Amino acid sequence: MMRKKLTKIIYKQMVKALGKVLRSDALPPYAAAEPLQPDESADLNLLVWADPQISALSPLRAARVACACKDVRRAKGRYDALILAGDLTEYGMVCEYKLLSDLLKTVAQRVDSVLAVPGNHDIRLRKYRNQVRVFDRFLGSVQGAVRLKGEGYFRTVDRKGCRFVLLGADRSSFEASYLSDAQLCKLDEALAAADPDKPVFVVNHQPLKYTNGLPKTFLGRGDWRGSVGRESDKLRVILEKYGNAVYITGHLHYGTSRYLYEKIGRFHAINVPTVGVINHGDCDAFAQGLVLTVHGNRITVRARVFGEGKYIDDSNPGAAVTFTV
Repeated sequence: MMRKKLTKIIYKQMVKALGKVLRSDALPPYAAAEPLQPDESADLNLLVWADPQISALSPLRAARVACACKDVRRAKGRYDALILAGDLTEYGMVCEYKLLSDLLKTVAQRVDSVLAVPGNHDIRLRKYRNQVRVFDRFLGSVQGAVRLKGEGYFRTVDRKGCRFVLLGADRSSFEASYLSDAQLCKLDEALAAADPDKPVFVVNHQPLKYTNGLPKTFLGRGDWRGSVGRESDKLRVILEKYGNAVYITGHLHYGTSRYLYEKIGRFHAINVPTVGVINHGDCDAFAQGLVLTVHGNRITVRARVFGEGKYIDDSNPGAAVTFTV
């Protein structure tokens, strides 16, 4: 009872602090000049965010996500899914998840599904099984969210002929993502069973070693830092088997750049800037994310500053990418 009462108190304080930031001039102006508009001819229209990192101690992060949600609410149509590539919260606190849930409820009329994976911040400070339960309860509070199945984070979701494979660490880790052999085997099976002529989106929080600009894009912190970690090589071997695999990650907090998309052997890797925290690199605008459009085996990626309601100019490296699987 004491814990629930404390959670309510902190949550109320977070909402109050968020309101103050939204009423202040701490955020850049919202342009509304380039509204989101799904491509009606596409097989799939997707929105992709990473690292909201809603924090009990930083209302500015929630305010940026709130602005991004406003952008989605003003969309001229519905999107098939909103993908959240990990680090939904800063400390894995129930009050942080609740505030994010409240924000996502405002975009329910513009998004059919919410596909979310955990990041290291979501699981690293509490017992693993407790965090799995908290994460699943959060998913249950969000309209259209795909909930967990079993004791771990692994899920496979099919939408309009395309497959999504959602990964998550099998034990607590401060920064890396431990992926057990059992989960990697499930991934291999899910990729093998998918339509080879359609993309398969594999979503995990951390990128692979030496990809998407690592270690530079993680402030140059060592050979493995910023990556999956010890299981990186095993995961890469599996992805290399499938030319239709598209590996989507966050974690780096690196703004739109030439490192955003990379072809790695046969598969493709996309690293998503943060929608809630400060983005590093030359393009450091707040609340960045991606809009993906799928036509058959062709995927178009456009980088957007959701917090300001505009696309990043195509002249910027990584702002507009098209590839085939």
